[in-house]
Amino acid sequence: MRVKLEEREIETNVKDDALVKQRREEIIQAASKIFTEKGYHLATIRDICKASGLGPGTLYNYIKKKEDILYLIYNQLTMMLTQCLVETIENTKKDPYEQLKEALSKTIDIIWDYQDLILLMYQETASLDRESMHNILKRESDYVALWERILERGEKQGMIIRRTRMDADIIGFLLAFIPLRRWNLKKKFREEEIKSGLIDFIIQALGISKRKK
Repeated sequence: MRVKLEEREIETNVKDDALVKQRREEIIQAASKIFTEKGYHLATIRDICKASGLGPGTLYNYIKKKEDILYLIYNQLTMMLTQCLVETIENTKKDPYEQLKEALSKTIDIIWDYQDLILLMYQETASLDRESMHNILKRESDYVALWERILERGEKQGMIIRRTRMDADIIGFLLAFIPLRRWNLKKKFREEEIKSGLIDFIIQALGISKRKK
């Protein structure tokens, strides 16, 4: 039996989809802790088994290799970020400028809560196999496209002035600022200062401003 995980399938010997989801969540939680403590390459399946409370035989019913776990972590993070933007886009009651600020705020909250794993994504992307890499890059493109939709709505309504067509890509890149520079940021600023400062910087640096109706 195979359980489809977005575009990529990960083989499992278990027929109960709910149990597969539960066990993989347990594996993700345990592996995330081990990967951030020891690093992906030094972490072993034995370490993950010990942290998750699952024996090797049980664990291999839900994944086939360590790279599968890395992909599951990537999948979970990208789905969280994507879903956040989808929910914001669906809320059309807010004007586009406020919608953009809300999308930035919610996305930054997720990135803040999962800094270690976001950093892991940047460090270990090359460890994925070709199929996984293709799917992750495709999901990254979809994520940027959602930012593009938010910006386009504001532009059409005359409430957002765009300086460059690379705005959406730049936003995606700048949001990685927190995990990549956290070692220095946390010495100087409080959490809310970092979050609000990044939102203000992105809006101002991209030349995005709110027009009067």
